[in-house]
Amino acid sequence: MDLIEDIGPILGVVAFLGFAILALLIVLQAREVRRLREWAGRAPERAVEADDAALAASEEKGELKKPEKPSRPGALRSRVGAAVGPRWDALDRRSPIDPRILVVALVALIVAGVPTSGFGLIGGSDGETPVAETQNNRGGNNGSEELEVAVLNATEQVGVAEPVPGIAGLIADEVVKPNNFKAGVRTDAPAGEEDSLILFEPEAEADAEELAAAVESGLGETPIEPMSEAVRDQIEGAPLALLVGFDDASFGADAAP
Repeated sequence: MDLIEDIGPILGVVAFLGFAILALLIVLQAREVRRLREWAGRAPERAVEADDAALAASEEKGELKKPEKPSRPGALRSRVGAAVGPRWDALDRRSPIDPRILVVALVALIVAGVPTSGFGLIGGSDGETPVAETQNNRGGNNGSEELEVAVLNATEQVGVAEPVPGIAGLIADEVVKPNNFKAGVRTDAPAGEEDSLILFEPEAEADAEELAAAVESGLGETPIEPMSEAVRDQIEGAPLALLVGFDDASFGADAAP
């Protein structure tokens, strides 16, 4: 999947560049054809003679008029044109590419590159999980109801005591949920524990400390440890797991069925 995600943006850039080069070649060809047609169809000498003849005819007929004073916007355009026009014409003559094509290509690159962050090549994740996604996986902070806690019955002591029936659900309802955590899976632990403890996924250690502080009034001091594979297979993706150990077996002794 990582290879596909890396190749996708690269292929997009290659396709865009190929299309841009093809369009550029077509425009260059059209530009050269236009130049050839203008050169073949209009001789400079005839253009000068035609201008002189038109000027002489106008003078004879008295058609020459005093030029009108241009308006302020017109004067501004005239000054800008007088300042930029010669430089633009010089660039147009010297450049093998129509300068307008370069301007359009630059604008297209900016328009296409900014919204797509360089077709996915700029500002990549570099293997980091976005903050919003991390918070969704963790379910939020500060004891949010979206933070899921699996509650496992680990009161069984082989050869000593059977697991206390219903204690996982009882503690989920009376300890976990009242402290604004979401109670997830309620089942038996893969093995008994002498003392209750909280297991956490790598990104949820701070949440585990928060859960331990929240349940201390009901279960006493509860240590936290990294998640084990055996427990992870039972909790259906919850970031935290509360294992109710033998030390809390009497918590629901009177209320358990």
